[in-house]
Amino acid sequence: MSKDIESEMRAALRPLAPSEEFSQKLVANVTGRHPAPLEPRRLAPRRRSLAWWLSASLAASVVLVVGVHQHLEQQRLQQSGLEARREVLQALRVTSQKLNLAFEAVKSQSTSLTDDQSGA
Repeated sequence: MSKDIESEMRAALRPLAPSEEFSQKLVANVTGRHPAPLEPRRLAPRRRSLAWWLSASLAASVVLVVGVHQHLEQQRLQQSGLEARREVLQALRVTSQKLNLAFEAVKSQSTSLTDDQSGA
């Protein structure tokens, strides 16, 4: 279908010597003109004020986001603590009921044993 792709690429990308005109323009640009070093630009007072307000509003936004995140995290921790408290109270109620049942069973067995012994 096609010739050897590598040979086609080598032919298309072979190094070429630059033209004389290109070389002359390059040398003239390099040796002839050097741009002066740039001085730092001063912002106009209005732009300086705008930049200050933008920076301040960005900082306030970051502080607000961090504060809201902390508040939400605190609420989540408080809710999980309340849930754990509810579960502990429920477990204590169940334990108390089971202990009362066991106490009643032991108490009824001990009174029946004392009744059996007195009749003998």
